[in-house]
Amino acid sequence: LSLDAYVVGGAVRDELLGVPHADEDFLVPDVDHAGLRKLLEPHGRIEDLEVHGQLVGVRMYPHDRAIRALAPAGIELTPPRAERSTGPGHRDFAIVSDASIGIEEDMARRDFTINAMARRLSTGELVDPYGGLADLARRELRTVSEQSFREDPLRILRGLRLVSQLGFTPTGQTL
Repeated sequence: LSLDAYVVGGAVRDELLGVPHADEDFLVPDVDHAGLRKLLEPHGRIEDLEVHGQLVGVRMYPHDRAIRALAPAGIELTPPRAERSTGPGHRDFAIVSDASIGIEEDMARRDFTINAMARRLSTGELVDPYGGLADLARRELRTVSEQSFREDPLRILRGLRLVSQLGFTPTGQTL
């Protein structure tokens, strides 16, 4: 099995901070949902993964017992996606999964710069299009987009959790 995969989001943030984390999400570029299923089915049981009733990827339960023991809740893998706000609520998004969407565009849909980073599994390369690493070093919480809270008000609570648990300070724009 050969996939160009990236670990994304909070797991990358926590790794860089030296904070233990319980789960990892994986982004698999250059493949669509059907292609991802086809590549993974020989290696485990595959379930569709949905967010708010919209198909976004798969959860794999590996046949290999040693790997399955490391991830008993399954391994979440998604093709790149973009989210378009369709209203003011947490669920008001149109999700577009597309093999042609790049890593940077996928990172653009994330809430904070410190969650908009990816680490390529094959090389360890860090993809950081929005300056999350610098924000980590300064312990600053900055949204990826000025529209972030308008698009999803639940992000305000996520931000407060990061301030409380990790001691980050919101930037002026974020406030």
